[in-house]
Amino acid sequence: MHYPVIIVADAPDALTEFFGISLIERLLRSLQRLDLTRAIVLTATPGLVAPHLANPSPHRAGVAVDLRQRPAGPLQVNDLAELWPNKSDRAILIRADRFFESRLLEWLDAQTGPAVLVDSAPAAGLQPLVSSAQSTRPGRLCGAALLSQRWLREHHGDMDSVLRAEIESGDVDVIDIAGRDWHEAEMRRRSYPIWFPAPTVENAPIAQRLLLKSVQKGALDFPAIVHGPIENFLIRYLSRTGISPNQLTAFTNIVAWAATFLFATRHLGWGAILALAVGVLDGLDGKQARVKVETTKAGRLEHLFDAFFEHSWWIAIAYALYSSGLLPSAFIYLLVLMGSEGLVGLSKLAVFRTCGRTLDELGEFNQLVRLIGGRRNVYIWIFALGLVLGTAADAYVVMALWAAATAAVQVLRASIAIRTHRVGRMRPELPAEA
Repeated sequence: MHYPVIIVADAPDALTEFFGISLIERLLRSLQRLDLTRAIVLTATPGLVAPHLANPSPHRAGVAVDLRQRPAGPLQVNDLAELWPNKSDRAILIRADRFFESRLLEWLDAQTGPAVLVDSAPAAGLQPLVSSAQSTRPGRLCGAALLSQRWLREHHGDMDSVLRAEIESGDVDVIDIAGRDWHEAEMRRRSYPIWFPAPTVENAPIAQRLLLKSVQKGALDFPAIVHGPIENFLIRYLSRTGISPNQLTAFTNIVAWAATFLFATRHLGWGAILALAVGVLDGLDGKQARVKVETTKAGRLEHLFDAFFEHSWWIAIAYALYSSGLLPSAFIYLLVLMGSEGLVGLSKLAVFRTCGRTLDELGEFNQLVRLIGGRRNVYIWIFALGLVLGTAADAYVVMALWAAATAAVQVLRASIAIRTHRVGRMRPELPAEA
């Protein structure tokens, strides 16, 4: 069930800009993606917050915002009781001077009774950012809670003081970030969700690094590890512009299909240069979307677009090598490459459906295969090296054989992973000794 959201937003902290958008704007965008579409913004500085919220944004247009003024000073329980949403037994209370990953808000929304979000073991990198957050026995207060109307009627006074007292006495449920397995299938890794108060000027670089790290997918191949710092450098500037993730996707596809044209017309060197550039460009749209909370359903089609231009490269290169006489058997190697890629895809799909994890996450060996195994970036690096050495035909053969070797390893690893998972589920638990 989704509840109304009460946002405490006071300038200047709630208006702190972070990667091109303010903290309150980021929060409202996150709420829209969680289908939390009713928000009461409670502020002691309406003259500053109101104009900011008046700026339209399609990324939070689905959230109905009701701006209310409150007295200056610490938030009082009575302030909430007076504006409590009609016909709502529960509501989420969030401080807008905080950065929250949407996973934390989603987890809080899923609770069934009054609960407070705390962090008993902030990650080492978070320590400088969360040191100003209030500390309690179970952990630091993150600034978000799920409250009930009955709970409000039973309490009075400063909200922060009341919550601390309730936590210390054990009279309210505490949900601890550190006490959960935060696995993200889409990101191919376990990643501890980040949160922190509005960063100071001195701590802003730390906050930026943490956010960029949080939007980086796990289990990378070697070229992607090289691309990462370049992508992050570009995102620091792109996030301050009006360029959307979908525009970046469109631009990447234009460059990618230009590479296909160059490959097909035997301009292999220029085609390889564009293909290498696509390796960096292809990571920008996803990072821009996650950094600025601009993810859309259309953005999920990016992987389909990638598959089209990726296979067009291998076909175009095979045609160029065949038609030029450099590799008469080019189309045989093309079938080997594309067939191997198909086997790898089916193996990964089978593992994910059976184990709930991607194959690349299951053990260090699989991560090694991901690092150096056959993938688009690896193939292009091999082909570019072949062009530099004047052995383009041999490089294409190596690409195909590399793909076949990767497929053989992945199919074997997938069968082992699936069998191990099924045996583990069927094995009965041993009875406990008396």
